[in-house]
Amino acid sequence: MRVVSDADVLIHLLKLEKLSLLRSLYREVAIPEYVKLELLIKENPELQKAFNSFLKVFATSKGKAEDIVKRHNIHIGEAHVKALGEELKATLFLSNEKKVRKAAKEEGFTVAGTIGIILKAVKDRIIDKTEAKSLFEKMKAEDFRIHPDILQKAINTVEEILMN
Repeated sequence: MRVVSDADVLIHLLKLEKLSLLRSLYREVAIPEYVKLELLIKENPELQKAFNSFLKVFATSKGKAEDIVKRHNIHIGEAHVKALGEELKATLFLSNEKKVRKAAKEEGFTVAGTIGIILKAVKDRIIDKTEAKSLFEKMKAEDFRIHPDILQKAINTVEEILMN
């Protein structure tokens, strides 16, 4: 499975100290050089470790990204991710931004965000339900720009996953 990610999902997982979930779930995640530059603002040892292992950086076309910005009215960084996803024929696009998720789905990508990654980690038994709930509670308590109702629904979903 080819996976591409924009910066917000990576930033959320860094804040949760769970960036390693991506390696456990997907082994490799592709990001454009543009996103790497956005992330390098954050001097974080976990991020540096990820760049040396499972986060793979690719060059993308500025012109193609600018065309995507015009077509979908999304941020240039996210447009670079979309361009990379098309180039690599990615099957999964990681983003939390509603507008970006919609654009990616319209182009045929499967889309997941931070919540989806945590839920998949529970389903795949990489983390347990207590840890997942704790992560969602932390997201509620801190500034993750995700509506509390969505996080509560995620907490409820953790219980449903484990009942099946």
